[in-house]
Amino acid sequence: MSGMPFVVGAYASMPPDAQEQEEYYRILGEQDWISGAELPFPGDLADLAMLKKLSYMLPDHWTHNTVTAIPGTMKRVWADPAVGLASRDAGGRAAALEFIRSIRDAVDRLSQLKGKNTVSYIELHSAPTAGACADSMRASLEEVLRWQWNGSRLAIEHCDRYIEGQKPEKGFLPVEDEIAAAKELGIGIIINWGRSAVEGRDAVAPYSHIAQAGDSGVLAGVMFSGACPAETQYGYSWIDGHLPMAPDEPASLMDAERIRRCADRARKAGTVKYLGAKVCVPSGSSLPERLSFLRHIYEAACGADTGGEGSDEAGAGGYAGTGSNTGAGLGATGASFAAPAIAAIVLAAAACAASLVCSVWRRRGAAGS
Repeated sequence: MSGMPFVVGAYASMPPDAQEQEEYYRILGEQDWISGAELPFPGDLADLAMLKKLSYMLPDHWTHNTVTAIPGTMKRVWADPAVGLASRDAGGRAAALEFIRSIRDAVDRLSQLKGKNTVSYIELHSAPTAGACADSMRASLEEVLRWQWNGSRLAIEHCDRYIEGQKPEKGFLPVEDEIAAAKELGIGIIINWGRSAVEGRDAVAPYSHIAQAGDSGVLAGVMFSGACPAETQYGYSWIDGHLPMAPDEPASLMDAERIRRCADRARKAGTVKYLGAKVCVPSGSSLPERLSFLRHIYEAACGADTGGEGSDEAGAGGYAGTGSNTGAGLGATGASFAAPAIAAIVLAAAACAASLVCSVWRRRGAAGS
């Protein structure tokens, strides 16, 4: 079995029923190959009552949880196209920074409820769509790195870059600009397989982005979500819809060999701290079926681990990070791990259960979580 921490975006395969959600978390917590969950913000983290329930459901031994800012980021971009950490507009950038501050506060509250910090990474994004500026993103990151993160680290999760003439799902900065900022500031890059495939309109881009970030010494994690050029039960062609791997979703470009190859390349980087899976599932799937969709990806990525695991120290040619007491750099230590449509519908769905998200996508299509 792999020693590499494996994180599951459980919200994307969560059943809609509240009791089943608790049971699903219990089942996930029994799997010795799962090290944590990717948690969407705002979602349960933003509501105190739901946060208390979440702190109860999260297994105590999950110390590699991550928080993704993408649902709230897209909600704000759809409401105001100037909002984003990479915005040229001062007001839009300030609004994005205030949003990130609310994530920090929520993670602090979760730490208090759990009695320790169990969030290893906070995933930030280079919004807005079609107007992102690398200098603005760097300035925003410099500011948030001055905040106290109590052991959680910051990373940029790459989403599809804006390409003239191609309908964007997110349409943010190119990965090259994000890597440059991460390398300069000592933070990590997270590659989501499906989001890179959506950008490149092929299965080549995910491996390329993993290699670029790895060779630059800033690759912190890889999440495996699928994508495909055809309409499926999960939505329109090239949707950022967290498709399962093939053959669980026959049309998915993400198959076992491509997962294995990308996971091996990530481990080769020497800086990667976790791998993970986030996929939607067919509505009506049983809890064991939901689990199996995640396990299949784990087995492809980690079933024959070839070594090169991540560690808290930078690997050869790696990035040591700031080492400051903010706990936000790639090598920091801490208590834990050291203009698309229907925004409101997608946000509500992502916040509670992504089986519902997937049913919404199947009916209408979206790109928000």
